Amino acid sequence: MEHVKIDFQRMQAEYFLRYDYRFDETALAMLHILEQKQEANFAKQNSELNQAIQKIEASQRTLALDREHPRWQAFSYGLGRIGMPLLIAICFIAIFYMINLSNQKHEMTSSAKLRWYEIFYQTNIENRETKAIKEYLRENPIPE
Repeated sequence: MEHVKIDFQRMQAEYFLRYDYRFDETALAMLHILEQKQEANFAKQNSELNQAIQKIEASQRTLALDREHPRWQAFSYGLGRIGMPLLIAICFIAIFYMINLSNQKHEMTSSAKLRWYEIFYQTNIENRETKAIKEYLRENPIPE
């Protein structure tokens, strides 16, 4: 440590005014050394805090609350990185499943109509009377 000339009279007067106690030169020298170390520690801590602040300000995602859209921000943070793609995938699967169900229903109704027309054609060939055809249509309506 380098030799520093300490103004003991100024320090003694300052501490006497502040604490109403007179320190001797040894105590004042120890206080001066402790103050120097404390100032060095504070300077180091302040530089580390400034670096942390710069990292936070330079980050891609903000840590502040969006005052205009707080619910949307909470929703997006809640979903995280996997939630939104998962939600989109579930929606696409549901849409394709509903399309597939409607196609199956359409195929079932088409096949039921074809069977009905086949049976109607067979009965029409066997009975060409209009009265019998009307009775058949009343008993077996066209499937929808």
